[in-house]
Amino acid sequence: MRRVGIAPVAAVLAATLSMPALACPAADQGYRRLASPDAEIAYRWEPAELKVGQFFTAEVVACRLPASAALRGIAVDATMPAHGHGMNYRPTAARTGPDRFRFTGLMLHMPGRWRVTFDLFHDDKRTRLTHEVSLRP
Repeated sequence: MRRVGIAPVAAVLAATLSMPALACPAADQGYRRLASPDAEIAYRWEPAELKVGQFFTAEVVACRLPASAALRGIAVDATMPAHGHGMNYRPTAARTGPDRFRFTGLMLHMPGRWRVTFDLFHDDKRTRLTHEVSLRP
């Protein structure tokens, strides 16, 4: 039986752990990206154009997390900073694959500026990414 030194095994393990979770889906598939130093996601709305008072769905892919982090979940929410309130409905989340989630039941019920937040829960941490949406009546 042949012995393998610890250095080559450690190098392979370190390279594997520092790899991104998934490659981000491309913009030609309707995805946008949000990134921070700690994480990156790709997301898209269905329908692609958001309208006041219309339910929509969000598909979210965690493309990059801190090295060795395990994604426990993602949450999506939206607030209107100028009004101090959020959505009237709570979305439902479903894991659709490794590091992939689909959120249904989202609705921005008023015109104006909304702040959509994506919270990634990994290990014992949370990384928040935000996107501003402006809706006209």
